[in-house]
Amino acid sequence: MRIATPAKINLTLEILGRRPDGFHELATWMLPVGLYDELSITFSLEEAYETNVPALGFDGSNLVVRAIRAFDTEIDRRAGYRVRLEKKIPIGAGLGGGSSDAAAALLLLNRLYENPLTDRRLLELAADLGSDVAFFIERRSTWCTGRGEKTVFREFPGDRWVVLIKPEFGVSTAEAYRLYQKLPMDRRQGAIKKTAWGGLRNDLEAPVFRKYLILPEIKSWLENQPETEVALMSGSGSTIFALVGRAEIGDQIKARFSAGFGPEFWVQVCRLNPPPESIVD
Repeated sequence: MRIATPAKINLTLEILGRRPDGFHELATWMLPVGLYDELSITFSLEEAYETNVPALGFDGSNLVVRAIRAFDTEIDRRAGYRVRLEKKIPIGAGLGGGSSDAAAALLLLNRLYENPLTDRRLLELAADLGSDVAFFIERRSTWCTGRGEKTVFREFPGDRWVVLIKPEFGVSTAEAYRLYQKLPMDRRQGAIKKTAWGGLRNDLEAPVFRKYLILPEIKSWLENQPETEVALMSGSGSTIFALVGRAEIGDQIKARFSAGFGPEFWVQVCRLNPPPESIVD
């Protein structure tokens, strides 16, 4: 049984303060992106984990492993699984690949066991795993608050495309928030961009941009393209995105960027807010 696991962008990311539990209070609008990992899980006599990314370990730090353990504990069963993860979403990109894979594991296991858990319980398990995981249970345009685990559907058109640009390095979420905490209070809010969807910003841009100077350069370049509707950093980075009206426009921007910046950058043009994918038997 397998499922395609989408990436996401944060159309806006507002940090509202520090919570008593040590996390940050967020308000963020997340949208699925038509860029997918693929996860498959089947029953097996022995545990087996495979991936196309050699550096990715299947230990307690891996959200897929943690999702499997959480699900098994919840239903009080222990079984062997063969897990195959084919990754296309880059790591450390701010695109939610690990969270998406974890949510996919919960969805697949629930189907394998003939749906013992309600959608509500799946969302609760997802929220315990990480701030973005609950979003990927429903995989639709969502306004997220709390740590990111409280989700409410928010309408967004399905006719936009997104250009994703990532340099060779990634930025971990932990690093981005450490940099954020070092900023003076009056410099923590990201620049607000007025759009048809309201004022959009990413409060992690300021600290991350101070350390990684190529990122504001990419954002500025995208903002100067006449077809760009809005350009921002996604999540904690290091991906910068631009919204455009059509796929062919995205392809033109991709070609222009590669001609000017060189081939070492990862650049993709993807549909924004595609319909949720189906689990395949």
